[in-house]
Parts: sequence; C-alpha cells; structure tokens
Amino acid sequence: MADRPPLPDGFDRIGPFHPYVVVGAVILLDVVALLLLLAALTFVGDKVEDIIWPGGSEWVDL
Repeated sequence: MADRPPLPDGFDRIGPFHPYVVVGAVILLDVVALLLLLAALTFVGDKVEDIIWPGGSEWVDL
C-alpha cells in the first residue's frame, strides 16, 4: 500500500476518515457505554431497593 501524504492540517487519515471524525466516534461510543452502565446500575439498584424496602414512593419507575 502506497504511503499517502498527510492532510493539510498535518494529521494522517485513519482509513477514509479524518482523525476528528474517528475521535468523535470513539467519544460517542464511550458515552453510550457509560450511559448503558449507569442504566444497568440504576436498574439493579431499583430492584434491590424494592426487595429490601417494599412499598413506599418510587423514584425510579421501571
């Protein structure tokens, strides 16, 4: 594979994409993973709370 010259701003391409696009996609993937982890933690915490203290007001409706 032939070496391609760097982009005008000095960055090398990552596949067909500009590095900013790839970094943005990685950050988006990290945020989605963090949100899924927090949602799972909230779900488990709500189920444990319902077992330990049944009844009462619900703060999380799942």
